[in-house]
Amino acid sequence: MALDFLSDVTSKSLAKTLDASALRQRAISNNIANVETPGYKRSYVAFEDELRAIMNGESGHDRRQALNELEPISLTDMQSPARADGNNVNIDAEIADLAKNSLKYKATATILEARAVMLRSAIQGR
Repeated sequence: MALDFLSDVTSKSLAKTLDASALRQRAISNNIANVETPGYKRSYVAFEDELRAIMNGESGHDRRQALNELEPISLTDMQSPARADGNNVNIDAEIADLAKNSLKYKATATILEARAVMLRSAIQGR
């Protein structure tokens, strides 16, 4: 049986955050690609509120179990104001979200990598 060294709650939440960021990247890219498509409704990813509830113990389940079941969800934005053609993509907001998501992904990956390096160092006794 293989031992998963990154199965602690923190590492699992970081890995799930990377998954959410990757899905968000695809949603934002799709929104940008469809900025001129009549009737297109922008997509967004819901994740952080559910993660926060799990980490605060509000989910009613064991954190590990809740994290294993947690998946980012892609939703369609039906609330934002639309232009005359029915499209509700705001290119400036999407570009800002793209930059923010990219920074979040890089920061999360860096933290997860640092945790792995510390673990490897502890195992090797360095």
